Amino acid sequence: MATIYFEEKGEELLRRTGLSKAEFARRMGIHKQNVGVLFKTKNLETIHRAADVLGVPFELLVGYTTEPEPVQVRPEEFDLPDPFVIEPEVIPTGSSKEEIRFRQKLIYAFYESWKLDNPQQKRFNINLKEDINIRSISLDETAAHASLSYLSTLAVLQLDAILVNSHYIKKVPSNPRKSNQNKFESIIIMGYRCVGIGEIKMTVGVRRSDKSKIQYCITAIDVEK
Repeated sequence: MATIYFEEKGEELLRRTGLSKAEFARRMGIHKQNVGVLFKTKNLETIHRAADVLGVPFELLVGYTTEPEPVQVRPEEFDLPDPFVIEPEVIPTGSSKEEIRFRQKLIYAFYESWKLDNPQQKRFNINLKEDINIRSISLDETAAHASLSYLSTLAVLQLDAILVNSHYIKKVPSNPRKSNQNKFESIIIMGYRCVGIGEIKMTVGVRRSDKSKIQYCITAIDVEK
């Protein structure tokens, strides 16, 4: 078996999804103090269950695939209908590098099209009572992480609904080890539940300079059964 990615990246994956150790443990059916032991498991059934909870491909947790580097594209580079409408059947559901890369390009193309239709690049969030802005970092982070799963890619296509209707969950410190978070003083975790996808998590960065809110990443974290 390849190196167990889960053992090396477990803590980071929890931060990325916004799950606390206690909530992760609850969903996995274990005690909170056993989460560290779980990260070291070699049991494939357990890793499969963890992948479902975290909303990432099983292949990622066991090191059979890696997170792709962001690749920027424009909508005109993508052979999709005009107007820019993405049907679910266009999106590959597998976990191969080719399928992940396709989803990544699709997410970039969707954001670029969205920006053309929304030149102010922001939406007013009802819960925060503030605008949430879309910036380059929104595309880079979301394309890199949401492309890892089919459901997360579907979630991105609900961008308008998520920006407007997502609810506040908690605020956490920004991660100083992540260069993309250096400009943020904190990260707001927000949630939105979508039929057919499940719970969607949006992270929003609070910029140090002017306290403006920047959409950081969107992923699906809980699949409806």
